[in-house]
Parts: sequence; structure tokens; C-alpha cells
Amino acid sequence: MQLSAELVANAVYDAIRKCATTLRPDFEAGVRAALEREENPRARRVLDQMLENAHIARTDGVPLCQDTGTVWVCLEVGEDLAVPGNVFSLVDDAVARAYDDGILRKSVLADALLNRVNTNTNTPAFCEIKLVPGMGARLHVMLKGGGSDNASRVIMLPPGAGREGIVREVLACVREKAANACPPLLAGIGIGATFDKVAGLAKHALLRPVGSPAASPEAAAFEAELLTEINALGIGPAALGGHVTALAVHVETAPCHIAALPLAINMGCCAMRSASIDLVERAAGSTSASHSEEIAESTRSAAAPRTAASRSAKPGLSTSSQDAEPLRLTLPLAAEDLAGLTAGQEVLMSGPVYTMRDAGHARALDYLRERDELPFNLAGQTLFYAGPTPAAAGRPLGSVGPTTASRMDFATPALMDAGIVACIGKGKRAPEVIEACKRNGSIYLATVGGVAALLATRVTDSELVAWEDLGTEALRRLTLHDFPAYVAIDAQGRDLYREIEG
Repeated sequence: MQLSAELVANAVYDAIRKCATTLRPDFEAGVRAALEREENPRARRVLDQMLENAHIARTDGVPLCQDTGTVWVCLEVGEDLAVPGNVFSLVDDAVARAYDDGILRKSVLADALLNRVNTNTNTPAFCEIKLVPGMGARLHVMLKGGGSDNASRVIMLPPGAGREGIVREVLACVREKAANACPPLLAGIGIGATFDKVAGLAKHALLRPVGSPAASPEAAAFEAELLTEINALGIGPAALGGHVTALAVHVETAPCHIAALPLAINMGCCAMRSASIDLVERAAGSTSASHSEEIAESTRSAAAPRTAASRSAKPGLSTSSQDAEPLRLTLPLAAEDLAGLTAGQEVLMSGPVYTMRDAGHARALDYLRERDELPFNLAGQTLFYAGPTPAAAGRPLGSVGPTTASRMDFATPALMDAGIVACIGKGKRAPEVIEACKRNGSIYLATVGGVAALLATRVTDSELVAWEDLGTEALRRLTLHDFPAYVAIDAQGRDLYREIEG
């Protein structure tokens, strides 16, 4: 058999369409198991939202997360199989068609430094070939969001750092970045090889079924140790506190230079999206795919009753004093509303918000410097750090969820000083933002990342206001109804994330 570019491209197209709307079933089963053992009431509700989100995305055919990611393609091919030199030549076309047909968000820029303009096709895909023994051919496709990839890192440790140094660096990375990566996490850890290869080890580790132990008993024991240490941090689902920060830790090791101890940490978020396809079986007419798909039906049948129940249940039911019934807020927020909120409080918001991300913040700052006022009557309003997907499933948006709030720290104090009263995102903020909240009586709200299909059901209208050239980053006015969030920084400067950290 000889692989063809057409076979690879068609498999990539199908994988993207499936991955974007279907939580990897082994990961969904892991979330369900985590819900059974999680004791924190707020964390349990977050996990319930994640399961409901998976049900909505799968049923309505909308993206699990608004960040439909970059496309990573790895072709594992047997050394005895013929591979044409143009095997990836049709992949970019398949990616572009999949993103158009699936109504997915396109997030790839033409050049990281020289031309930060959206390609509007989500191409190029990032492809690699890996030779393996035998005659088989397996294609892996992963959609990787910016929040989880940005939370990853490569560290070239000295050999003397040893096992303890690796544990220390992994825990430091999780403490610092987990809130941005949308936990519960699947942590891929690469140890060894060289600077350019160790990250690949970590990324490949994410392809293993959740919780499947490493082949080596020693590596498997290390995985269990790291998982215990990570979950002992108490960061929890959505970094809002709890016992389950990670579902699993997967470690892949390799040889390395005597002077080196390369370490890579690749975070997998709660919207884990990958598929593995046997191309030989596909070419023969079989639809057999990955381990994930083999357990899909059992996961789906278990998922539906819980999501149906969670939709009918009232949010916030809990015996814990810190998780009382959520407070309903009407937007725009008045000064007395802002002053009465406390960090950790759960809220349901109804009314208008404005979407604004990195590029929009830069433009708003320029406008503010030139005219000494906010553009488009934004004074007194709430900003939502979001780049939604287009309308789908009969709703104004297919999916919409929070992006990493810390990227907006460069502009938030100035915008709050100019009249922005609240912002919605995910993850921790800089001390300057906390001071701006105290100074202006403003607040920062955190909503759960990775549940964008669910959050889109709480948006009743979407209207383009300005900056259409920014695509998904354009300024939009959304109308919310019972949109769930938590007060992360209140007007007195109390910070939920720092309280959780202790």
C-alpha cells in the first residue's frame, strides 16, 4: 500500500469536524469520574457545566470552545510503507474547508512577527511525520487552543536538578498558569531528547487515553506522584477551587546529552480535542478510529441523563455557605451593585456586554489617548474578553467563552480609570488591575473556560459595533440572559484566585 495525499487530507477534514464539536470521550469519562469524587460544591457545579457543555456541543453541532485552535497533524507511518513526498500537500485545503463548513473560528496569523494578519483559513496546519516499525499508518489530529498552549513551557534544566527539580518546575507551571489553561487539565510531560524535540514528547503524551499509565513502571509511578502533587494544590476546576486540578499526568521520556535535563510541559485543557485514525483500515473501507471513539457510545449514553438533569436544576444549590444561590444582576451595573459584591460570589448576569480582546484593547487605548474618552459610549459598561464563533444552531453565536484575562492587563487600569466598570474573562490579574478595581469601584468577573457551547445559550443577541477588520476580535454588543460567572476581584480589591492559593 502507498499512502496518498487525498487519503490524508480527507482524514484530516473528518477529524477536525468531529474534534471541534465532540469532547474526547475518554476525557469526558474522566470528567464524570472527577465529579463523583469532587467534594467542593463550586467545583462540582463547574464540572457539571463542562458535561452539559459537551452534551450541547455534540447535540447541536457547535464548537465545544470558541477557540477552535491551531491544527496539529502527526502522521505515524510504518517504515515499510511507501509515503509520497507530497503527502501533506492537500492538508491546508482540507483545513480551510473544515473550518468553513463547520462554522469554526479562524485564529491563525500569517506571521508571528512580520505579518500579524489573520489568514482567514486557519491555515497553515502544523504537520509532522514520525516513522514507526511495521506497515501501519496512523494519523493524529489535535485542535489546540491558545490558552492551554500559552500555559505550556520548555525548560532546559541542569542534570543536578534531578527528579525533585522536575517536580518543582511542573508544580510552579501549574500554580502560575493553570487558571489560563482551563482545568481540569491533562498534563503532558516530556523529559529528555533535545530542545526542539522535548516539546514533541509532551504533546504526544496528550494522545494517550486519560489515565493510561506509561509503559515503564518507573514512569507510571512518577505520573501518579505528579498527579497527587498537582491536585494537592487545591486549584480545582476552572481554577475556582477544588480537589481535581488535573485528570491525569502523562510522562514520556527519551535519551539526552550528559549535560542536559530537558523538560517540557504541555497543558491539555478541559475541552480536549484530538482524534487518531488508522489510515490503512480507512483505505480498506473501515471507519475504525482511535481509542477515544471506541468508548464514545458508552460515554454518550451515560452523559445524556446528567446533562438533562443539570439543565433543569437550579444553579447554585449547595449546603456550603461560600456557594449560596447565585445573585441575579442587571447590566449595565450601577455603583451600588458593584459595591455590594464580594469575591467568590456567584452571579447570573442579564443585559448588554461588549466583546473586546487584545487588538481591541490596543485600539481603545489609542482612542483614549487621542480624545481622553472611551470610544462607542463604553463608559459605564462591561467588557467581555471573548472572540466568538459565528452564528449557528439557530443562535446569535455558535460558541462564546472567556479568553485569558491577563493579556488585557496592559490596558485594563486605564480603561477602568476612563469608565469601564466591569470585565469578564478567565484567570488571574496583575496587581495593577486589583488597584484599579479598588480605585474605581470596578470588578473583575471570571466565567468558566471551555464551556463555550453552554455559554452561547445564554446570549440572546449579537450586534457588530466596530472594528470588523479584526474578525473574531471585533467589538460586538452581546445581550446576555442569566449568564453565569463568579466575582473574581471585587471593588474592595479582594481576589478570589489569591484566596484559593492561600
